[in-house]
Amino acid sequence: MNPIEKSLQFGRDLMEVNAQWLRKLAEFDGQSVRKYIEFNQEFGKKLPEVKDVQSFFELQRAYAEQLWNGTQETFKARGELVKEAVEANGAIWRRGFEAIKPAETSQAA
Repeated sequence: MNPIEKSLQFGRDLMEVNAQWLRKLAEFDGQSVRKYIEFNQEFGKKLPEVKDVQSFFELQRAYAEQLWNGTQETFKARGELVKEAVEANGAIWRRGFEAIKPAETSQAA
């Protein structure tokens, strides 16, 4: 494979990995938004049941706890997606540099 073909393949590989990651990220974000909407609707349905200030604060506390836990889980899962993308991109870049090294050493000889 000549240098131009290697360069084109490198670009295609990077573009493919990044396009896959963006699709995964878009799906993940869509699911996260749906979960958030459902979560708020669930607590919205409980509001009419509130009869006094104490029950309102209990509901608010439960809401905040579940929201916090859900947000943490979402950020951890999103972090894993980013980690996968970085590792995949790193592998492509390493392959690219490894492909260049033999060509440099043979030209120097």
